[in-house]
Amino acid sequence: MRWFTPKKISDNELGEYLPDDEAQLQEGYEPIQAENDAEAQEKCREVASEYGGVQANAEPTDRKNEYDCRFKFWG
Repeated sequence: MRWFTPKKISDNELGEYLPDDEAQLQEGYEPIQAENDAEAQEKCREVASEYGGVQANAEPTDRKNEYDCRFKFWG
């Protein structure tokens, strides 16, 4: 007999679990280094996942091989 029920994983575009009533969707930012756009997108997704982030997007900067990784997370 189970004494608890596991959290249901959803396909919600804003994360695996819905936040509690007090959480707000916030925007995070972190500079990353990458050789090209595809590598930057992959690194950005990895960075965002460390924060439980979603909607990760790497934007090129005016500096060579540097991108701005922007993502949203519940906080």
